[in-house]
Amino acid sequence: MTSRWSMAALCGLLLATPGCAYLRDRGNDALDILDLGVTWSKKPYLTVYGCAVGLASAGAGHFEGTFAGIGGGRLGVTGHYHRVLGLGLWSYEELGWDGYDKAKPETLYIQHPGIIGWVAFLPRKPAYAPGCLHFLHLGYAGLVANLRYWELLDFILGWTTLDVACDDGEKPGKWPWQKDGARNLPKRLELPY
Repeated sequence: MTSRWSMAALCGLLLATPGCAYLRDRGNDALDILDLGVTWSKKPYLTVYGCAVGLASAGAGHFEGTFAGIGGGRLGVTGHYHRVLGLGLWSYEELGWDGYDKAKPETLYIQHPGIIGWVAFLPRKPAYAPGCLHFLHLGYAGLVANLRYWELLDFILGWTTLDVACDDGEKPGKWPWQKDGARNLPKRLELPY
């Protein structure tokens, strides 16, 4: 019985040490892999949008309200915003999670996916590039189902201490070839909705 208490005390001590940051970062990496949940809003919005692996997309929409599920690296209920436009081989995606400010682009994930978008506007942040993003919001309620491939790779390689998203201990991440403090803001578009 004493050895069990000793083992529990040892585990507690390990979790209280800086090594716990390693496990916390792995947990954060796991939460970054997908966004899956429901949305609701006080006023009606319309979004029908799907993007396949960041190569092609179709649809459009705008939403600002509440999200419940796993999203933006969080589990639970949080604020969510998106403005998307998919025109086949070029898209525009602007996403915000808890604490975002539409007037401050540095608080948003902005990218231009699609084959044309990747060539003309290289992704500045790795979080949603490449990814399969899907938003459906009709009126006051909707669904979000996003898979983030770079974050999946970051989670798997993170167990070997490789942090390919460069987001351990900080958010948002950067590409491995970017210098610390690199300005990660792509060109922002003003859409009519």
